[in-house]
Amino acid sequence: MSIGIVNKSDTPWGFTEDIQQDNWHIQYTDLNEICQGGPLVGTLIVNGQKVFCDKRFGGPLLCCKNLAFVPMYIRKFCVSGFMLTVIELNSMRLRLIKGIYDLVYLDSIDEDEILFYQDIGRNKLHRRKIDSKWLNV
Repeated sequence: MSIGIVNKSDTPWGFTEDIQQDNWHIQYTDLNEICQGGPLVGTLIVNGQKVFCDKRFGGPLLCCKNLAFVPMYIRKFCVSGFMLTVIELNSMRLRLIKGIYDLVYLDSIDEDEILFYQDIGRNKLHRRKIDSKWLNV
């Protein structure tokens, strides 16, 4: 099984803001650059409900069944960057996949791995194992 991003021309600097995937309508709102010329982040609305209002999410996202894999922007005292997150759309549970990166540029899901780039030029492909039970939901 290989699943790619919704729109191949999407990048963290410009991506589809309104996505209809099966029974799920996902929208990004209040999009802003994290810095001048930086990736866009905003809040998410799923089926008309604002979710995780205190969090900022980037794009593009990956959808698989009732899951959305989305980069989440983190800004703390000494650390800022992106974490890979999984949103279980049925329960609206947010799961964090360990690691903070300068950039999470999602590419695809292949078997039990999620593939993403950590740089603008898409040179550093990174693979993270994901819990296969998430994909069988």
